[in-house]
Amino acid sequence: MRAKVRRGDSTGEATRPVFRIETVEDYGLARHRIESLKDSTRGDDEEQELQALIDAVERWDADHAAQPGRHRR
Repeated sequence: MRAKVRRGDSTGEATRPVFRIETVEDYGLARHRIESLKDSTRGDDEEQELQALIDAVERWDADHAAQPGRHRR
């Protein structure tokens, strides 16, 4: 996935990744990874990754929901 990853800036997010989805392909990969993580036993790192991916997908959905002609999977 070509999505950009950064660490959270605010208190409590110092170790949590923040994903930015840039392409439809990234969106699909993120959704696939979310499903994989949901179906697995997760430690703290995987739980943080899962939440960061969910946040990124929700941002993508919100940004693209009102834009006609934009592709979503």
